[in-house]
Amino acid sequence: MAELTVPHILGLDDLEDVRRLYDIFIPSEQAVKEGFWTGFSPKEELAGKKASLAMFVASGTRRIVPREFQLRATMALRSGKDALIDVGTGYGKTFCMILPALLSPRKITLVVSPLKKLQEMQVLEFRTYGISALAINEDTPNDPKLWEVWHIDL
Repeated sequence: MAELTVPHILGLDDLEDVRRLYDIFIPSEQAVKEGFWTGFSPKEELAGKKASLAMFVASGTRRIVPREFQLRATMALRSGKDALIDVGTGYGKTFCMILPALLSPRKITLVVSPLKKLQEMQVLEFRTYGISALAINEDTPNDPKLWEVWHIDL
């Protein structure tokens, strides 16, 4: 089978194709329990499994598979719903922002973070997955050329 890429995953619309790829590529010991998908619509399952595949591929040799709470948040956001994530420090909340951005590379994702250090870390994390990111705070130069460059990239 040819190498799986994020653009290929994003282009998939058939749930059966995505299920097959999920079963082939996601190691069973890392996959969420099969019962997890019960109760979700086919559209939500498609988004969740595409998110899992995209994160698995985009994470390179680390081969990260999203946790259940990260998938629930991603599927909710992709379905136009709100998501509230209440987990401890270092538990993976940033992936709840990365996954929807990874699935919609041509859209703008706005993340509001209260601390500059957290902003810096999130920008680096987003970039690790090939997502353009920029922290805007009081240290951001007031340079119109900066905005022209970002406008072109979008």
